[in-house]
Amino acid sequence: MLFFVVQFIFLVNCFAQRKTIDSLKRVLPLLRNSARVDCLNALGGTYLELNNDTAAYFAALAYTEAVKINYIHGIAESLSYKGEIEDLSDNFPAGEKLSREAINWYKKTPNKKRLADTYLKLGYSMYAQSFFTESIKNFDTGYEWFKKNDNALGMNWALLLAGLAYDECGNYEKAFEFERKSLAMAIQNNNDALRRGQLAHLAELFRRVEDFKTALEYYRQAFQNLTPDTIFNNSDFDISQALSFTELFSLQHQFDSAKYYYGFADTSNQRVLRFYLVSTGENYFLQKQYDEALPNLLRGLYYHKQSNDRNQVMRTLLDIAKTYSALGNNDSAFNNAIESLNIATQTGARQFIRDACEILSSTYDHWHQTGSAYFYYRKYVSEKDLIASDILKGKFAAYNYEQKIALLDKEKLLQKQKINKAALQRNLLLAGITAIIILGIILLRNITLKRKNESHLRKIAENELQLEKLESERTKAELRQQATELEIQILRAQMNPHFIFNSLNSINLFILQNNKHLASEYLSKFSRLIRLILQNSQAALIPLESELETLQLYLELEAVRFDHHFNYKINVDEDIDTTLLKVPPLIIQPYAENAIWHGLMHKEEKGHLEIWLLEQDDVLLCKVTDDGIGRKKAKELKSKSASTHKSMGMRITAERIAMVQQKKQLNTYITINDLILADGSAAGTEVTLKIPVHYD
Repeated sequence: MLFFVVQFIFLVNCFAQRKTIDSLKRVLPLLRNSARVDCLNALGGTYLELNNDTAAYFAALAYTEAVKINYIHGIAESLSYKGEIEDLSDNFPAGEKLSREAINWYKKTPNKKRLADTYLKLGYSMYAQSFFTESIKNFDTGYEWFKKNDNALGMNWALLLAGLAYDECGNYEKAFEFERKSLAMAIQNNNDALRRGQLAHLAELFRRVEDFKTALEYYRQAFQNLTPDTIFNNSDFDISQALSFTELFSLQHQFDSAKYYYGFADTSNQRVLRFYLVSTGENYFLQKQYDEALPNLLRGLYYHKQSNDRNQVMRTLLDIAKTYSALGNNDSAFNNAIESLNIATQTGARQFIRDACEILSSTYDHWHQTGSAYFYYRKYVSEKDLIASDILKGKFAAYNYEQKIALLDKEKLLQKQKINKAALQRNLLLAGITAIIILGIILLRNITLKRKNESHLRKIAENELQLEKLESERTKAELRQQATELEIQILRAQMNPHFIFNSLNSINLFILQNNKHLASEYLSKFSRLIRLILQNSQAALIPLESELETLQLYLELEAVRFDHHFNYKINVDEDIDTTLLKVPPLIIQPYAENAIWHGLMHKEEKGHLEIWLLEQDDVLLCKVTDDGIGRKKAKELKSKSASTHKSMGMRITAERIAMVQQKKQLNTYITINDLILADGSAAGTEVTLKIPVHYD
């Protein structure tokens, strides 16, 4: 277990490694003495993750040349790399020996580069050989050196390794303490790989204290967004972690799920194979398929002993002893149990001492040797009580840890809610201020328009007096035309505030609902609409392009206001040049507004509004069609206020069209048709406008 820890500390991008190697090899022939040794050590360290044999070659060469010139730091560093290479090869006793030698040499030089890493490697070698007390001591020393060098990543790994050593020796309370600190540091440093690995270790801890539900939840957090094949082939996780996750299904007798995940293990790798064999052997044992379990366990034990991985050796010896006992082979069960007990006694691994004593007591009982059976039974009970106490402490530690996490999450949620509330209040205040400013602009504009209307009315009165006095028909005709234009301006001036008032009401709903996004969006579009209206009101005729832009913006606002209860489409004949053709401003909008408010708003299902524009015989033909409830039903439902507003808008527009087309002598310029379905029911309304064509 933890093989991935040693690998990860010096894991770098493969491309960067190759680039570094090329640079080092280019300068190596130019270097002498200590500089050359440093370069050889750098090559050995860079090759660690690419090729162990090449790394070993450069580390050995660095050691030889450092000894020749008595370069103490070069000797220490080359021994450190050689120890790490042995660990990567699962040769833990050799790794321990070399790391100890390296530390002794580091004590003789002020250059402590890689000393902290060497303590971690030594601790790992001791951990793999089940010397937990000494391994924890070395992890703690490594942590202090990393802290002194301000190396957060190294401190993180030292905490993680110490937590796992406490876990393996059965001190679950300490294990939770160190694993929690390691996870917090990984999150603080935004190290996703360490965070995932640490979550998997916490899952294993919860599994140890038999909280399978929480363990599974932590595994799922660790493996989030990963497919099963990437779980088993990801440098963030060791194969033992992936198999531990799989074993969780076996422990809950979900054997089909376990079998599914076992299928992703790459057994062509011998290190994967030795963990896989033991794990599947335990799976067969839980299913009481002892004949299938035994061969896998025996092969796994062989590979574990080759690696001198005593933690796994103890575990597998006990699995084999239990299997032999289930098969009735008490001699073999005894031999494997006593071997596991001897190792566990040396290492102080109480959970293995407990299980070995239980098997030995049962074996002696089968042999009717009651004295020995009782001796081991008492020892089993004693260890069981101690471990039960440890598990209980571990469960309390786990509970306290989960409570702290829940409290932190709650505090974060409350803080987020406060921030959102403050932001909402700020946005609503801004929206209110903006609305007041816009309202002030509109009121100011209305006052200005009212004054213009009064001026126009005075001019009309003066013109009428002049008409009475003038006898010339031509002069009278000219004055009548001027009067007509002034009346059109008055109607247009009335139309602008009418439409602005109706539009301004639409924003009120969103502000009351505290919908900051829609309120902001609506205010933005409404401000743009107001600008267009005020801009267009300066002229008697505006380009059709500008009129359509205003109409499009109005329909967007109404669609948002009614929660997209209807959709709309504006079709313009391709022969019409919208930049040259001119129309009176706000000439189409009142009929679109009437279709929405009276036809589509009361319709249960989603409605449709379509506007067609085409030119026929010097007349701009505009059709406004809706599939609403029809005029008859609308008259039954309409409110008095709504009726007043809409009829005024259409009345003003009708009078404007009538005036601008006096010279065209059109008899019918606005027609309204009720659309009827085949069964006689209302299918909507179609309004046709005939507007005289004006070009620049």
